[in-house]
Amino acid sequence: MKSYCLAYFFWLFGGFLGAHHLYLRRYKQAFVWWCLPGGYFGAGWFRDVWRIPEYVREANNDAEYLKDLSEIMRKYPRPPISFVRILGQLLFGNILSVVLHLGIPNKEDFGLDLEFLPMILAPAATALGIWVVGNIGRQQGSLLPPILACYSVHLLRFMGFSSNAWICLAGIVAFQWKSRQWSRKIKEPEPFWRTTLILVICALMYSSLWTSYVYYNMRVVTKEGDEIPVRDAIGNFLKSPAVQEFWRNLGALWNHAWAHGFISTFQQLIDSLDPLGEKNALKMLDLKQGASQEEIRTKYRELSKRWHPDKVTNEAEKDHAQAKFLEIQQAYERLSDIKSRRSRRNKLSA
Repeated sequence: MKSYCLAYFFWLFGGFLGAHHLYLRRYKQAFVWWCLPGGYFGAGWFRDVWRIPEYVREANNDAEYLKDLSEIMRKYPRPPISFVRILGQLLFGNILSVVLHLGIPNKEDFGLDLEFLPMILAPAATALGIWVVGNIGRQQGSLLPPILACYSVHLLRFMGFSSNAWICLAGIVAFQWKSRQWSRKIKEPEPFWRTTLILVICALMYSSLWTSYVYYNMRVVTKEGDEIPVRDAIGNFLKSPAVQEFWRNLGALWNHAWAHGFISTFQQLIDSLDPLGEKNALKMLDLKQGASQEEIRTKYRELSKRWHPDKVTNEAEKDHAQAKFLEIQQAYERLSDIKSRRSRRNKLSA
């Protein structure tokens, strides 16, 4: 027997990835929630707040629920059209087609020309998405009508009269018109190993397409207009001085924690984050830690003379000099303020 409390627990902790639907044996809906986090970025997850009681009664084959369902089936020979379900078919059918297009590797990087695959498989992916959403809960339908409709409209693309949206809409119309029907039999739960195997295979196929897209096709565009593969950009990022310094600092903190304990390490972490901006100001003025007020003042005068905007005649460099001059002023004021506060604190403690 399924529990309301556990259903809401899994809804709250893991519901964005369909955990509550897995618990209630609504495996197709769980897969949709996993592919479209939270049923399209939380919309379906929020809707489940008031849908879970019915889902629990359905999972338990509650006598009162089955009686009400029988009355509805007698009243309506076919399930009433649900615009929420149609919207779900539209979203999921489209996303499977889009992910298939995105995930096929490009010829330059992969070495094989696979661009023909989306043209062949995209209508099938769209129809599959329509079929999955159409078979959630007590409704069912055949895959054949939507797949025939999707491929029929897809053929019009060669004449310039089709798009992914029209293909998906045609598949939905075919499913609603020819496939939609009640699932009248009370089905025994599938063996756990079989359900798990199917879900794992589907999840691996879907995630592999996204992985392929990120590795082969995703690009980062710089402000100069250069396109860089994300895999190279990530590699360059990990090798950048800032990241290398981060890992060095993290290693130093780890070693410090082993040697001196958590409290001392936490204080060192706070110091390394430079909350006062002292280290950055010293770097701006090209000074070392512990510099005296006289050294700070001397360096400030030297740099402010060098970077004063009035001394720059080139208009192209004037803005840069102005920004640099302001940074030098701010660094000097920050260091002077820190020195002044420390001096007052030392006098009070003395």
